[in-house]
Amino acid sequence: MGLLVAQPVLAQSGGVAGVVRDPQQAVVPGAQVMLIGVRTTDRSTTISDGAGYYSFTPLQPGRYIVEVHVDGFQVARSPEIVLAAGEIATRDFALALEGTTESVTVTAVGRVDQGYRVNTVNSLGSAGSTQLLDTPYTVNVLPGELIVNGQVKSFKEASKYLPLVGFQEMQGSEVLRPATRGMQGSNMQNARMDGMGIVVTGGNSMEMLQQIEVLNGLGGALYGPANPSGMFNFVPKRPTERPVRQVQFSYDNRSVGAVHADVGGRTGKNRLFGYRANALFGGGEASVQKSDLKRRLVSLAGDVRPFSNTTVEAFYSYYHVVQHGFPGWFTYGRSNNRNAFIQLPASAPDPTRRGFGQDSAGLDLHSRIGQLRVRHDINAAWHLSAGALDQRTNRDISTQVNALTDSTGSYNASLASGFAPQFRVRSNLVSLNGRFRTGAIGHTLAFGTTGYTFRSYSDFTNPSAGSVLLGSASIANPVVFALPAAGLPLHERIFLSSAIHQQGINVADSLALGARWSARIAVSQDWIWTDNFNNTDTRTGGYRANGVSPLASLLFKPAGNMTVYGTYGSSLQQGDVAPGTVANAGEALPPYRTTQAEVGYKVAFRGLDLSTAVFRLDRPFATIDTLDNVFTISGDQVNYGLEAMLTGRVADRLVLYGGLTVLNPSLTKTGNATTDGKQFVGIPVFKSNLLTEYRLPVGAGTFVSLNWQSVGRRPIDDINSTWTPAHNVVDLGMRYAHPLMSTVATWRFNVNNIADVHYWSTLGPGNITGTNVGSYTAHMGAPRTIAASMEFGF
Repeated sequence: MGLLVAQPVLAQSGGVAGVVRDPQQAVVPGAQVMLIGVRTTDRSTTISDGAGYYSFTPLQPGRYIVEVHVDGFQVARSPEIVLAAGEIATRDFALALEGTTESVTVTAVGRVDQGYRVNTVNSLGSAGSTQLLDTPYTVNVLPGELIVNGQVKSFKEASKYLPLVGFQEMQGSEVLRPATRGMQGSNMQNARMDGMGIVVTGGNSMEMLQQIEVLNGLGGALYGPANPSGMFNFVPKRPTERPVRQVQFSYDNRSVGAVHADVGGRTGKNRLFGYRANALFGGGEASVQKSDLKRRLVSLAGDVRPFSNTTVEAFYSYYHVVQHGFPGWFTYGRSNNRNAFIQLPASAPDPTRRGFGQDSAGLDLHSRIGQLRVRHDINAAWHLSAGALDQRTNRDISTQVNALTDSTGSYNASLASGFAPQFRVRSNLVSLNGRFRTGAIGHTLAFGTTGYTFRSYSDFTNPSAGSVLLGSASIANPVVFALPAAGLPLHERIFLSSAIHQQGINVADSLALGARWSARIAVSQDWIWTDNFNNTDTRTGGYRANGVSPLASLLFKPAGNMTVYGTYGSSLQQGDVAPGTVANAGEALPPYRTTQAEVGYKVAFRGLDLSTAVFRLDRPFATIDTLDNVFTISGDQVNYGLEAMLTGRVADRLVLYGGLTVLNPSLTKTGNATTDGKQFVGIPVFKSNLLTEYRLPVGAGTFVSLNWQSVGRRPIDDINSTWTPAHNVVDLGMRYAHPLMSTVATWRFNVNNIADVHYWSTLGPGNITGTNVGSYTAHMGAPRTIAASMEFGF
């Protein structure tokens, strides 16, 4: 008889569970955990999830032993566990390196030896923790250990390690719209925290995150209406079973210093209460002389277990980031078809030169997030979760805009204005998931409801700084201008300009059809309400709509470690809102519908994971029709692509974390032969990133790394008249960890963009009406930067 025995009623069943960590207390996902029956010698195996957690439930009373097997570590074995009826036994593990007896070792060395592999995703909509190998979508995860080792400070920096991910830079390096498969995201449709909607176009601290999970492409059937740029789930740090005590001192660029503390653990009788706190304080002069960078973070997470099968979790974070004197962006193109088209220089200027930004202007972003969640295990097979999130983001944007006036690099400089100074979000997620059988078919069911209210605010009087010319200069000779006589615009009086309400009910069922075949069906029924208002609180427009987003997959497993799948879906997307410069300003367009077909292959070797997919995406696209200055549907964007991701340890000392995207992003149904069939602005045909990390033979704690990002050429306009050249950016890094008294000290040193390549990080689209009229945007990539840090446990 097997160890795992089906029970009609599982509430009284026992089990064994715990967390696998390395000696520095970093969680170790992907560990092979084996449960052995002492008397029967029966064995069952599971894999620890992204939080290092494993469980065996339900179990009959008896005597058991747990073993943990991870490449590069000694086998860990528990003492004999005598399990009584209904008892849940907790057995945590702290691993030791092979060939050593040290109890202290390199921070996150377990994840490094696993090649930063993550075998599970925290959530896919209403579904709980899910094995990536058996997921019929492309999902890639950036683990917290890589964020730490790469000394990542922002989502822009984090995205380089996600080769299947892109972004559209909006008003600076902290205001980004993430993208996958050549589709640009939005303010909040494509961002989640623990599955609940958040605004992403504000400051986002990486220090408070455990990992970032990315679902590529269509996600409407799992999360509700969203554009097809993928879904980005930010997983914050939560209380740990074992104590975490770390402090880090870092230094970046010219003189940016920072202190970051991370403390967590459990306390109280029977370890009833859990806590996790992160605090960051930093600032100084960045890569541009006389620039000013300030970063402040406080994040607090706590939980309580009032009952053995119930956990109540709370989370709060406050993040404040200031960037003054950073380079602004460039605009180019032409205002009407009578003027000559102003070309963008093929190579970007040196972003460290003063004059491309204003010393006393730029970004000042505040973001507050509060979250409450209850998780309840009804029994070993069924789990209930309910959560609510509240976010307020304040944005003071006065970045310099450099409008090119000719194709030799001359420009007029002004300050940006007119952007929403505040966003407010309230989102929710309730899910029920579990397992059952109907005859010979096994079901893994996820049922839930999720939605949000997204409020955008505007100034009563549009700030005038953007219309005030600071002066004229050229790329060859930039000039530092004085502020306008009236100073920077203030956001003293704001009003609610738009409100978007979205709520849906979603169901996903994975059907086990046999030993090798399975299917997954997901559907979401959603309702959308939009309202637009003027500064007299008068509703000026909006709509009410509803629709269904289905997604169906068929999976085949040639072997236990392989999955071949095909997925087809159709997804509802909230319509875009017309910008403030057009005749129908503030109007929300009706929902779009996108279709996607995808075929993929995944394989998990002993030390290496490979994921590949080919896909086709088709969605409507809205731009400004320059003939009547109206924001409207202008055509379809159809993207064909191939993507691949390779993660793991390929040799005893060598790990790889990388991948590539090959893409054909084209415009169709534009109504004009000059744009039909052309490639979408700013999207490269080829993009890749490869991180290689090598552990030197001089000691267990010495690593060197090389990260190579390659981006193909990109069209600068809708008729593809000119292309930016391909560029390559190489980063070098070194990490050394050594026991120090009763703890570990870790030193990190990174040189990013070591060749100081000057390139355009993003190009923003204009119009696709065929006239090639409109204002395109271009942002500069980061220059050579140096980052160093010292981390200590205590």
